[in-house]
Amino acid sequence: MAQNYKVYFSNRPVFFTQSGTPGIVESPGTVVISSLGKTDTMLIESAINRGARAVYVMCQDVKESWKTFQSQFEFVQAAGGLVINPNHEILFIFRHEKWDLPKGKVEKGESLEEGALREVEEECSISPLKLKSKLCTTWHTYIQDREPMLKATEWYLMKYSGEQKPSPQLIEGITDVRWLRADELAIVEANTYPSVLDVIEAYLKR
Repeated sequence: MAQNYKVYFSNRPVFFTQSGTPGIVESPGTVVISSLGKTDTMLIESAINRGARAVYVMCQDVKESWKTFQSQFEFVQAAGGLVINPNHEILFIFRHEKWDLPKGKVEKGESLEEGALREVEEECSISPLKLKSKLCTTWHTYIQDREPMLKATEWYLMKYSGEQKPSPQLIEGITDVRWLRADELAIVEANTYPSVLDVIEAYLKR
């Protein structure tokens, strides 16, 4: 079965999938387009500007279409963690007026795992953390200094068993760090990024 790809473009999910995939129908909230290589970004942007909540890009060769899409952006590699404590609470940060999970760019010479651990420790001021397993990868696009960027974030499940009280890394725009139970996640779900919801879903499905 062909590999499918999901990327957030202007915070809307865009799926690159095989042409002829059954069950995908264009609707007021969903737009289906045919992959045309480098013009895919223009077609995606046009669909979103017309109000699409999700876009499906139908590809004859999914890997090649995704590769062409990637080539139109400056690539950024990031890594982060969903941290749980012995009470099965999840560690969240509040940054730029939204709930988020700690993450950041991987530095030169670091492995993805090392970068993920470092970013969580720096942004939340807790250590040591135990990395348990890979959760998922999220992709999203954004504009920086007028340049189109494509960020891939590798997410890892981590465990913290210490007694340090987490504190926010203010210099990074983080104003709060909080442990939340599964039954308290409504506050996050109401004010977060869709990619963060994907990470939470990947954890809850385990």
